[in-house]
Amino acid sequence: MSRRVVKWCAALGIALLSGRADAQGPGQVVDEVAVRGPEKTLPETVRSFSRIDTGDEITFEELDKVERRLVATGLFQEVKVSLEPTAPNRVRLILEVEDKASWVVAPTFALSSDNIGGGLLYAENNLWGRAKKFATAAQVSTAESGIFAGYLDPNLFGLPQLRFSLEGQLRSDRMDEYQPGAGQEDPVVVRRTRLNSASISSELGVMLFERVRAAVKYRLMSIDAKSPDPEKEVTTPAFSIGPSQRDTSLRLMVGIDTRQNLHAVMEGLNLEASYEVSNPGVWSDFRYRRFGLLYRHGLRLFEEHNLVLRGEAAAGVDLPFHQELVMGGNGLRGFVHRQFRGDTRLSFTAEYHFPLFTIRSLSFRGVGFSDTGLMAWRELPSDGELRDVNGRVVRGYLPDSQSGLKGATLAQGLGAGLRLYLRNLVLPLVGVDAAYGVNSGEFRFYLVAGVSPT
Repeated sequence: MSRRVVKWCAALGIALLSGRADAQGPGQVVDEVAVRGPEKTLPETVRSFSRIDTGDEITFEELDKVERRLVATGLFQEVKVSLEPTAPNRVRLILEVEDKASWVVAPTFALSSDNIGGGLLYAENNLWGRAKKFATAAQVSTAESGIFAGYLDPNLFGLPQLRFSLEGQLRSDRMDEYQPGAGQEDPVVVRRTRLNSASISSELGVMLFERVRAAVKYRLMSIDAKSPDPEKEVTTPAFSIGPSQRDTSLRLMVGIDTRQNLHAVMEGLNLEASYEVSNPGVWSDFRYRRFGLLYRHGLRLFEEHNLVLRGEAAAGVDLPFHQELVMGGNGLRGFVHRQFRGDTRLSFTAEYHFPLFTIRSLSFRGVGFSDTGLMAWRELPSDGELRDVNGRVVRGYLPDSQSGLKGATLAQGLGAGLRLYLRNLVLPLVGVDAAYGVNSGEFRFYLVAGVSPT
């Protein structure tokens, strides 16, 4: 007998005891919200995520919603929600939960074309039993290395509607620019630039009616570039060499978000519009804007199967080198890490996840996917250089760069992969993908162990 059938049988029994034969009728008043089972999570934290208080009315069909809210927190490996009658038309709501291991120290490893490396991650998913999250990591790889620390409060002031985050990074990025075109079997690096940066950012978000999300993010960054690699074809700088520059931006986001991660399955819809601005008015040495539209959708099929769709449209105005849009690698499988660059990007990804087998709490899941992306420059400066408010060059384009549809790149990758999840841990363990680049005819492999600090 399924859990849903058991739950409805219990609901019918409570309805009969309370003098009502119709289990779908008006709600019953909650006399008490009882929390049972957690070893670390505080009872008030569990109650806050349930969004049910003493004195509220609850109907039996709402029990599933309460259970899904608790599972979606990622704090619990088991959740059971039930009702006990206390008097006619009055009930006790019982929340039985079993905590996941809330912290982990784990190695991280990344392997993709032109980006190999690893590091160490510490993450705590349930600080003080209040669902606060903290993570810090160090990573060294061929393309991007650095130190990261972040704090997330998804339950600010005990309110699941408020979300606050604070994060900082020290990074060193090897920025490779390739010959244009997606049909190259072995893409050639034309220019290689080392960019060093330090940044701190904070975001405050609010969720209304469990579906409408608005957020504001402020980021402060210091950025400087080293001289291009003299062994590559192009040695003129992509970014002015000299004192570090201050890049500050304000980002506004609004949209609908009903997504819930229910163990290894993601359900719900996310539609989001964003606008980011950087100029002297927000204390920046740069002047650029970025617009974005994002679509994400998770569909549960056959109980444990999952179709995940993601589409994005992004456009930038006067983007400096370090803020340009990129594609390739884990974002466009089948191609080299950050192989394509531009100020306008359209992308669409479809993934179908399905269960293979489970050993105790370790789940093995397969995935088939298709990644498609279009990248272009809308209009390049006539002299091939973009300058900041102080007259410094913040983007020197490659000599053969072309704008408009003539210079656009359309690329597609197809493939399959494997995902490993441990139900009693807060983080997924391993993901590995094999992808075929339709344009180039090349196969490439991608491995992620642990979680990327970014």
